[in-house]
Amino acid sequence: MKPMTASLSSPDLAPWHGSNELALIVSETGAVLAANPAFARKVGLTPETCLGRAAASWCPPEEQTAFTARLAALAAKPKAGTFDQRWQSVQGWRWIDWETTRVTGGLRLIGRDVSRHRLAEGHLAKLSQAVEQAPVGILLTSPTGHVQYMNAAYSDYSGFTLEDALESDLPILSEGHPSDASYRQFCATVAAGSVWQGTLHCPTKDGRLIWERVMVSPAMDAHGVVSHLLCIRENLTSQRELEDKLARAERRLDDELTHTPGDSLGEEALLTLQGAAAWSQQAASRSKGAKSALARLARVTGDVAQRLQPREQRGAHASAAVQLTILIEECARSLRPALPTGRSLAVKNVGQVPLIAGETWPWIHALSLATKHFFAGTEPTIAVTLTTRHVKARKTSTARAGVVQLEIKRSAGRSRRVLNGPDESLFRDSDLAFIAGVVTQAGGRIVSGYDNPWIDDLRIELPAVNE
Repeated sequence: MKPMTASLSSPDLAPWHGSNELALIVSETGAVLAANPAFARKVGLTPETCLGRAAASWCPPEEQTAFTARLAALAAKPKAGTFDQRWQSVQGWRWIDWETTRVTGGLRLIGRDVSRHRLAEGHLAKLSQAVEQAPVGILLTSPTGHVQYMNAAYSDYSGFTLEDALESDLPILSEGHPSDASYRQFCATVAAGSVWQGTLHCPTKDGRLIWERVMVSPAMDAHGVVSHLLCIRENLTSQRELEDKLARAERRLDDELTHTPGDSLGEEALLTLQGAAAWSQQAASRSKGAKSALARLARVTGDVAQRLQPREQRGAHASAAVQLTILIEECARSLRPALPTGRSLAVKNVGQVPLIAGETWPWIHALSLATKHFFAGTEPTIAVTLTTRHVKARKTSTARAGVVQLEIKRSAGRSRRVLNGPDESLFRDSDLAFIAGVVTQAGGRIVSGYDNPWIDDLRIELPAVNE
């Protein structure tokens, strides 16, 4: 190939002399042999001053060697080629999409600025990543509700996948409405281009019903017609379950308040009230959700328990003391013969454990309830261990007797524990409240075990009684 000398005009660039596209001819070594006015304006020079310069000089320093090698490889090929490259211009760094063709004496480059397109692609990639990683469910559907996209969060809590939606045309937007009239109102709202919001009770893939806060926003095309629907869904099931649990507890408290102090409210109910107050007060101090409702429930139950408890009874409980380790051994001996296959109950006493406050019957009942609920489950093997230890107080402390720690630990074989329905859960919570009442009356507290009852370890601290 005969080399071409640098020139302001070239027949190979004539069609681009008045074009807005960038055009230049470079030698096999990458030197500029000719350039059109659009290229000169882009780099802030005149066509004359562009001649003889290395084309790679407008590339980032770390990419100049690779750019020159690419030009040499393209010049050796008979066919046209394309590539994109960052380029220094008077507007700053720009992305230029180059189309190359072999011409007499060199290589012709025709360039188009695609920076806006590349920037849009970058923003789109970031938006896609944010949507996919969002903690709430996000779906895109057609105007008629056919699912076109769903993010990972929605798949995780609903069980449905995009393949499920595409293959079976899931009626996701029509599910969960309380009535046909409600669904018709939803359809009319989004068809008019307005945002619809509401709470729906929707089925998951495995048939469970979950509560979702749903917002559906129509997107319009250039002609003002709804092109697709953006659906944002938040799983409210845990929050609703907590609200229902509080409502059941308050209803039960209202039932108790209908009795007069001298009526059938016995010691067990009194201890349950006291324990519920201590339980909800402790939960309200560390939980962000439903704090006000928990605190209100704690104040009411504590006040009721204090008004219903006779003064002489309070004094009697305060003066009584029991040997906790002996009660645990008695409880274990009575329970072991009735344990089914795969269930075991162990007792550990770390050191000499002193007396604690309380009476025999409430403590025996509390220990029996705790072990009964820890044994519940479908796992093939369940082991429950009750451990007591004495933590002595510092010499400077006024409470020289220290603290008695009781831990009830559950370990099970590999299998998913199946909990029963809300009614059974209410009895389980009532029993935990009774245990908390026995602990509270003894001057102690439950350290952990409230958050996930009868699965997490139950840890209790009680003040030791000086003999």
